[in-house]
Amino acid sequence: MLKEKVGSVRSQAAARYDVSPAEIVAAAGFAHGKEPRRTLNEEAIAQCIAEAALYPYLKPDPLKLDNDLVTRSFSRAYAYRHVVVPVGRDGDALQLSIADPFDSALRESIETTLGRPVQYVVSSKKDIIGIIERVHGFRSKVDLASEELESGSRSTALVELVELQSNEELSTSTEAHVVAAVDYLLKYAFDQRASDIHLDPKQDEAEVRFRIDGILHDIEHLPLSVHGAIASRIKVLARMDVAERRRPQDGRIKTQNGDQEVELRVSSMPTAYGEKIVIRVFDPNVLMAELHELGFTNRERDRFESWITSPSGLVLVTGPTGSGKTTTLYSTLRYLAGPEINITSVEDPIELIDPRFSQVQVQPQIDVTFARALRTILRQDPDIIMVGEIRDAETAAMAVQAALTGHLVFSTVHTRDAAGAITRLVELGVEPFLLSSVLRGVVAQRLVRRICPHCGVDGFLTPAQVDALGIKIPVERRERLSVRFGLGCPDCRNTGLYGRIGIFELLDVGKRVQGLIRSGRDANEIAEAGRIEGMESLRESAVRCLAEGVTTFEEVVRITADRI
Repeated sequence: MLKEKVGSVRSQAAARYDVSPAEIVAAAGFAHGKEPRRTLNEEAIAQCIAEAALYPYLKPDPLKLDNDLVTRSFSRAYAYRHVVVPVGRDGDALQLSIADPFDSALRESIETTLGRPVQYVVSSKKDIIGIIERVHGFRSKVDLASEELESGSRSTALVELVELQSNEELSTSTEAHVVAAVDYLLKYAFDQRASDIHLDPKQDEAEVRFRIDGILHDIEHLPLSVHGAIASRIKVLARMDVAERRRPQDGRIKTQNGDQEVELRVSSMPTAYGEKIVIRVFDPNVLMAELHELGFTNRERDRFESWITSPSGLVLVTGPTGSGKTTTLYSTLRYLAGPEINITSVEDPIELIDPRFSQVQVQPQIDVTFARALRTILRQDPDIIMVGEIRDAETAAMAVQAALTGHLVFSTVHTRDAAGAITRLVELGVEPFLLSSVLRGVVAQRLVRRICPHCGVDGFLTPAQVDALGIKIPVERRERLSVRFGLGCPDCRNTGLYGRIGIFELLDVGKRVQGLIRSGRDANEIAEAGRIEGMESLRESAVRCLAEGVTTFEEVVRITADRI
């Protein structure tokens, strides 16, 4: 019955626009028979079809596809018409994803066209069409742009983006091919949850890479001529100087992803082979997180709230780039914001505009530095001040002075751990006795990847892994220390990991720590005093997340390798 239904509705002329039985059933939103908490979506129906047809089911991972294989195997029109896409090779055989495994005429046509062995897997029509649109659409625009650039025509590429076009609009767009290629690239980055987009020119071509959950993935390779045009297009959108290619520049782009506004921060840097462009994608769902969503334990949150609700003082957040410091600070400011509170921040750059507080952009070219902006803010009757980063002696002195004069000040410092932030400020010239009186606490943080909620299962650590973590437990329990890990599934691209959460080290500046700061003791002694007063180190926080089934052994080792 299923075979007859699926096979009977195919239109060989325009399969892309057909409404298949799977799409009709999925639109009804029925509950999944075997998993009541899931709805019967296109993927679940494709799995049933695969089982009935005795073919494997596959949810294609766009990041693992060979884009050259996709474009060389079939024309865009053929792939659309028959809803088929290559997903890999197995020896001499080509692995193809199809939506209708019961269509014997289609299989015969494919095998005749290819003239080589074929292995079939079943995927949802939605997934297959998405790959065709992305790979063929982007590649075709890149190829046309390359031809256009070689012929000397490139003036129409530099027009301002108001709104990203839909995939369907892009496929029929008559606008400049470079414009369409950039739109494809940004939309694909949003779909894949990328936090950063890297366009990196090399000797013979340019690489396009996405950072997803903290890991870089190779996405595409571009001709150098097209890379230059795409870089220029991005610089125009970010209101950067297109003609200036010798100096680094920074800019911003604001666009839409569905019904959400997305902020993009663009940085250009000259390299040996051309301008490298890096775009940071600020997902409002992440930056707008509430304080309780950051990953603090109840005890850590109570301690942190005691610092940030003080009438005055200095609170520092430290960690490397990409460790979530901005999210923590923005969440803190939103937690404290209210009509009776005057909150002002000075940032370089402003990561996300928030109407609940005043934000000042550092502009060194006109002498608006952190220190000068902070001096002006103090004349604006602030209650709470956020300094994006303490980089120099003048900014450090002004931040401490603001805290001494009755303001609550938040800032970041780049150090490896919480205790290191204290010694860093002393190195910048802050008097230890002043620092000990104004500092309320220091948060050091990292981000670890979470175990996928769809494929997480229980398991055990090996004795060697227990030793690597330095966990002290009785010998009889070493063989059965239970943890969780992800088996891998379509939702997490078979990595077993999906999304990230913070791990924290909170150094409370109590009397013991204050005394050590005044005495000029080093970071190791301060950290030891913090542990005596209940501070959990970053590694201990990561191991706790492992024990609670939040993350994996491999993630703990990767993130805290420098803390062993």
